[in-house]
Amino acid sequence: MGTGDKELTQNLMLAFLHTLTEKEEKPENIVIYGLGVKLAAKNSEALPDLKELENDGVNVVSCGICVDYYELNDKLGVGGITTMPEVVDILASDNTVVHP
Repeated sequence: MGTGDKELTQNLMLAFLHTLTEKEEKPENIVIYGLGVKLAAKNSEALPDLKELENDGVNVVSCGICVDYYELNDKLGVGGITTMPEVVDILASDNTVVHP
């Protein structure tokens, strides 16, 4: 979902996140990194779905290094900022990891 044609990958990611909101069983964590941190920005099309997931108890976090790189520190609309050690811990401890 994260590589290839920009419009297609954006549509796939938006559809993926929206579909998660409709599922009864939600993921425990959504870890956003790389260019994906823009999904958590206040002006993002994904923001309503990410907020809904967070309200449903999903831990939504964005990579701090990436947030700094894209200068989004004061522009995030959902979730928290995490460190690389926390990203590694989350990805290493979850039973299922979906990589875009």
